[in-house]
Amino acid sequence: MFLYSTKSTDEAALYRQMQSYILTPQQQDLNGFPRQNYYNKDRAIINSQNVSQVRSNSGVKLASDKRLCDRCGAIYQVDYRGMPLSGDDPCSYHWGRSYQRRGYKTPYTCCNRDSNAKGCTANEWHISENLENLTGFVRTTGKAQPPDGNYGVYALDCEMCYTTEGGEALRVTVISSECKTVYETLIKPINPVLDYNTRFSGLTQYDLRYINTTMKDVQTTLLNMFSDKTIVIGHSLDGDLRALRLIHDTVIDTSVVFPHSQGPPFKRALKTLCQEYLKKTIQKDGVGHNCAEDAISCMELMIWKIKQH
Repeated sequence: MFLYSTKSTDEAALYRQMQSYILTPQQQDLNGFPRQNYYNKDRAIINSQNVSQVRSNSGVKLASDKRLCDRCGAIYQVDYRGMPLSGDDPCSYHWGRSYQRRGYKTPYTCCNRDSNAKGCTANEWHISENLENLTGFVRTTGKAQPPDGNYGVYALDCEMCYTTEGGEALRVTVISSECKTVYETLIKPINPVLDYNTRFSGLTQYDLRYINTTMKDVQTTLLNMFSDKTIVIGHSLDGDLRALRLIHDTVIDTSVVFPHSQGPPFKRALKTLCQEYLKKTIQKDGVGHNCAEDAISCMELMIWKIKQH
């Protein structure tokens, strides 16, 4: 593994060099980043042209107590709390991916079955990202300009679980431009958890039994750490910011900087980018994702990108 470091680089210069990779408002909309709702500061909005906010299946509008499972595509019923009702068939899905290549879909990476095969994994509950419940958001604010003009460059990554209201952050890690961890914590979920997503998060209910840090605690820390001009880097960062209920517009997304050959909505995996550009392997099979490792990889990718110019 080759570690790209900024120790020999002026951090103010790094901040300036990163400017050209900051996503435009249009790019943020296209990629589903949470944006400010100016009619209600507690809420966010997401561009409905690219991230559907309509409960639908094949164009059929669903009742308020019905949702569409993000994993298996089944329609299921929820109670007033958003809790799936028992009696529905279990969620049968593929946790891996099937890729479109040269006119055909590859077998799923999780089970090597055909792309039309029934799901290889079952879960008791269906899950759905409830994009109509965009409450509890906070927004980074302006701060005094530092003498060198450097508002900071950080990389951020979360591990998430699935709750009755969609994805929630269970862990957040923030990495400095020198690839050092400057903030990391586990987070107590707000809503009832349907799936701890242990295969990817590496976390279980047992890991969180004594955790009292709330989402508001995390938001307070991040608002103190970042100004609205601080550059925050991540891979598919829109999901992390939604999970943290954080609106921040000065963002760099490695899934956009290193685009898929077929263009949006396709995105290259962070693991693939690291193998190709950094010649290192991350997210080894059978081990949950490591927030610090993923965030460091995003920082390294952007430093590698800058050094090519």
